[in-house]
Amino acid sequence: MSNRSSAAVAVRGAVTVDEAEHVLEVVGPEIAAIGHPVEQARVRLTRYAGRHLPMQVVAQVNVVVADRMVRSQLAAPTADEAIDGAAAGLRWRLNRLGRRLAAELSGDVGLVPGGWRPVYLPAPAGLLIARTRPRKLVRSKSCRLAVQDPDTAAFTMELRDYPFHLFADDVTGAESLLYRGGPTGYRLLRTVAGPEPVGTTVPLSVRAWPAPVLPVARAVESLNSTPARSFVFFSDPGTGCGRVLYRRYDGDLGLLSPSW
Repeated sequence: MSNRSSAAVAVRGAVTVDEAEHVLEVVGPEIAAIGHPVEQARVRLTRYAGRHLPMQVVAQVNVVVADRMVRSQLAAPTADEAIDGAAAGLRWRLNRLGRRLAAELSGDVGLVPGGWRPVYLPAPAGLLIARTRPRKLVRSKSCRLAVQDPDTAAFTMELRDYPFHLFADDVTGAESLLYRGGPTGYRLLRTVAGPEPVGTTVPLSVRAWPAPVLPVARAVESLNSTPARSFVFFSDPGTGCGRVLYRRYDGDLGLLSPSW
C-alpha cells in the first residue's frame, strides 16, 4: 500500500472543521514523509472535563508502518496544542523506527542508554481529572501478549507511547510489566521471581519479588488508596496470570489481562 498524505479523523466530542483541517495539515506531512508503506493511519481527538477543572483535549495518532504500530498522544488545553504535540511525538517515533529498521538490516538493534525519552511526553495516565472520590472499574480488555526480551519490550513501549507495557518474558514465559521508573529509568516487574535478564542494553532495574496475588476488588482498593500511583500490577488468584489495573485519562480505572 502506498504512503498516505492524510489521516482519517475519528471524532469523540465536538471537533470543529478548523481543528480537523489542522490535523491534516500537521499530521499529514509526517505520515507522507515516512518512507515506508503505511498500512493504517488515524487520528482521534477526545475532550475531557471534570467539575471545577478546565477542559483538556487529548490528541492520539495511530500509524501502522512495516507491521509496527506507532502511537503518539498528548493532552493540552486546546485542540491545536494537543495536535501539534502529538505530531511532534509522532515525528520522533517515526524517526526512531526508521533507525530501528535500518539497524535490523545490520543486526545492531540494541537500545542506546539515555537515548529514548522524546521531547514531548504524554500527560500521566489518570492525572487530567481530579481524584476527589474513589474510582471504579469501567473497562476490562484482554490481549494476546507478545513474547519479548526487555530490549524489545522497551522499544515497543516507547514506540507506542505507553506508560507501561505488559508482555510475556522470553525466558520464563511469565507475564511481565515494564514501565518508566526506578533508579535507571526503566523498571521490570514479573509474576514470578527469577534471575535478572542478561545481555540487555536498556538501562533496567528489576524488582526481586513477584507481583502480589490480588483479586480485582483488592487491586481497585489498592489503587484508590494510593493516588500517586497510575497502575497496579498483580497476579490473579485463580489463574496466576499477571494483570494490570490502570488509571484512564478520565480518572476511572481500566483492567488489562492476557488472553492465552
